[in-house]
Amino acid sequence: MREERGMALVLTLMVLLTLTGLVLALLSASGFEPQISRNHSHAVRTRYVAEAGLEYAYDVLATNVGAWNSYLVGASCSQGVVLGAAQASFPGLANVYGTFTVSVRNDCGAGDSLLTGVGLDATTGPCDPSAAGGARRDANCRIIVTSTGTLGGMTRAITAVVSRTVLPLINGALAFPGVQADVSIGGSGLSIDGRDTTMADRPGSPTGTAPAVYGISVNGTLPVLEAQVESALARGGAEVRGKDETTSSATGSGTTTVRSDGALTSRAVLDFVVAVMPKADVAISVGLGQTYTVDNLGSACATDLKSSRCWGTTSSPKIVYVGGSPAEAGRVSLQIEGDSGGAGILIVENGAAEIGGSFKWNGLVIATGTNVGIRYLGGGNKWIYGATIVNELHGGAVASFTSDGSGNEGILYSREALDLVQSALSRRLVTVYHWADR
Repeated sequence: MREERGMALVLTLMVLLTLTGLVLALLSASGFEPQISRNHSHAVRTRYVAEAGLEYAYDVLATNVGAWNSYLVGASCSQGVVLGAAQASFPGLANVYGTFTVSVRNDCGAGDSLLTGVGLDATTGPCDPSAAGGARRDANCRIIVTSTGTLGGMTRAITAVVSRTVLPLINGALAFPGVQADVSIGGSGLSIDGRDTTMADRPGSPTGTAPAVYGISVNGTLPVLEAQVESALARGGAEVRGKDETTSSATGSGTTTVRSDGALTSRAVLDFVVAVMPKADVAISVGLGQTYTVDNLGSACATDLKSSRCWGTTSSPKIVYVGGSPAEAGRVSLQIEGDSGGAGILIVENGAAEIGGSFKWNGLVIATGTNVGIRYLGGGNKWIYGATIVNELHGGAVASFTSDGSGNEGILYSREALDLVQSALSRRLVTVYHWADR
């Protein structure tokens, strides 16, 4: 045991053996490196393919916001149905670059509320107030999309929620879903028409084919507002036409077209405003004691569609938001003068909009909040083609709608103008959220 001769050889052999093992390990790792690299590349590329499928689904759903129920045919609450073609390849590329399959289903299955953040779609909702949601019917404006990408034998799937914001259900050319419908009308130059008018029609000569709505609708839970509006019409000389309250398939004129109806609610208007306000193209904040005044609105559209003085055209409608202070009763937060016009969604919150001169709007106009109203003042032609909603949240505030009758003016229900807004703004009214991949 005390003999040390030969130990150097043993140690040398041990070191050589260790080094040999390390070299073999390094050689083995370098041999697998190409495969590891390929696997990582395929995993990343496969996820990109799945994301491309999700983008395809968004494009289809955003372009066809009114056809979601048709895409759900054949789906169940737990099993989706293929949207488009299965194993679709990229345009102009072979399958070797990857394929994707997209399926859609409604959020009516157990656990879906964890994905969407709302209750299961089993009741009526903003996208279908007439029937409950289910496997083949979307009522709450949300569906679940799963995109599965395949590349080189590897698959990745992404599940996301796609939601849409739809225009409030329009039940009157001029609607008062809030707690007040104080109307002041002077003269005989005002026309409120619930018959379907195309954007090319002259006032009073509608040619649209959509069913008529009421000339004026009020809060369905406050029928006393209907009597107030009818009394105001009797004192003024306005012409009101639209769906007849006694025979829904017919149209009429006068007080028979004024109706207390619950199809449009104050809450639905508020939810819609909350959803679209962050996506406004033009957002204006009006401070205490201030009024935002604009004249010849729209004159900049011909040269600069992105100008803050361009509030949309029929080919490029916009979302415009003007916010005032709820503390100032009767304060005019928006004043429009000159020869002005626009197209899209115009929202005036917590303040009144005073419109003078000549004015033409194609789309939806909403005044909502506290101390709100719309006032037609002075001569000129003032027409809103689409619909107008005045949603007062505080009773006894200011006049909800005023017209001095000194010009040719009115509000004309136009399904064409409303559909234009919904279609043209669809990509901002459809959102994708809550991604989960596997």
